Amino acid sequence: MSRRQRGSGETSSHHLSRRTFLKVGAAGLGAAALGNLPSPVFAQAPAVLKGTKLSILQGTYFIAPGQDLYKKQAQEWGKANGVEVSTDFLNWPDLQPKIAAAIEAGGTDIVELWPSWNYLYQNSLLDMTPEAEAFGKRGGGFEKYVLNSAPVNGRYLGIPHGMSNASMNYRISWFKAAGAQNAEDGAKIDVTWDEYHAIAKKCKAAGHPFGQALGHSTGDPPGFCYPYMWSHGAMEVDKEGKSIQFNKPQFVEGMRKFIEAWKDGYDTTGTSWDDSNNNRAFLSGLISCTYNGSSIYFAAKKDQPQIAKDMDHMLIPKGPAGRFYWLGSRTFAILKNSKNVAGAKEFLTWWFQDKQFGDWWRIQEGYMLQPVVKYYNDPVWTKDPKMLVFREQPKYGVDVGWPGPPNAKASLAWSKYVVVDTFARAVQSGDAKASIEWGAEQLKRVYLE
Repeated sequence: MSRRQRGSGETSSHHLSRRTFLKVGAAGLGAAALGNLPSPVFAQAPAVLKGTKLSILQGTYFIAPGQDLYKKQAQEWGKANGVEVSTDFLNWPDLQPKIAAAIEAGGTDIVELWPSWNYLYQNSLLDMTPEAEAFGKRGGGFEKYVLNSAPVNGRYLGIPHGMSNASMNYRISWFKAAGAQNAEDGAKIDVTWDEYHAIAKKCKAAGHPFGQALGHSTGDPPGFCYPYMWSHGAMEVDKEGKSIQFNKPQFVEGMRKFIEAWKDGYDTTGTSWDDSNNNRAFLSGLISCTYNGSSIYFAAKKDQPQIAKDMDHMLIPKGPAGRFYWLGSRTFAILKNSKNVAGAKEFLTWWFQDKQFGDWWRIQEGYMLQPVVKYYNDPVWTKDPKMLVFREQPKYGVDVGWPGPPNAKASLAWSKYVVVDTFARAVQSGDAKASIEWGAEQLKRVYLE
């Protein structure tokens, strides 16, 4: 893959989460990896921090060692500085309601924001522009997708730390049997949606359908639906935010094709799937391909090496309007109502230094996309060729609300699952036009009323 130009810049509680699914298999690796990391170095802390408390809230990790390391780092920093640190990790769909509650009632200092939530909660977040810019500068500048999503009106309301990767995970042997070219090397696969779905049809005929989550979950459903929409010439709203651009003839035709492909090539129970169902289906051998992060591969390498050997990753297909990924940066932010702003700032400033952040980023083996330019050439990417595709993902990334900013309205539309529900309604009803008209009306209420 060629060097590209870059800017200087989950599951419902009643389902088994990916964290739970992976924890047992990854525990051994996590313990070994954590044991081999050098001890962190602590600067002299302000005396005012001693005896204080710090509460950190973020989403559960799908790569268990990353979560274990973050918790370990936070505890070590707390011990060194005399601060009682608590770290809570929630299933992805539960994170936003908890943040909203913390904004109202307090009790939380640092929160992990998903893309566009920095716009949604901007009045409740502390300005951390100097700290964020210092992190970006140390890393050779932020990647373009970070620059497009993290600043709010030119300011950083937290420090961006990247985004979990995602693309098409597929079984090599079943793709080969379906006649897919270059199946043995995902980095060489470059297909359109039509070509992708032709493979799906053959795979399903052989008993190995594709699987795609279209339920109310914050990762895989929007990660699939938004790019499909963009690649077929549609978008939520125009750049000025004045005209809904969802009900486009090209998108209606693309949705018609998707309805057909869903019936002929997919496991049709996917309308109720969340961010864990497709993982389990893939690792159980029930599906041949799914849009997901590399957490499937991570789990397979540990517990099901025969599947890991027979799987690879490919770029998301391209449509008539090009190739897109839904990609904005997550952010660690401080709530204005925090009772320990000084401690929160000290901790984040320390954690985003090269040692702490680099250890955390690398232990996830490429699952987290690089937020700053220097990690593009990190050995993490080259030690396993099956991970190289993810390194290129930022090149195609745009955020919700594109081509406009990922503002509060875009975040609201995302939170309401308008785009995802349009796809689910389409495959359930079989009516592409009516489903997209419904989606356009919902978007109009969000953006224009």
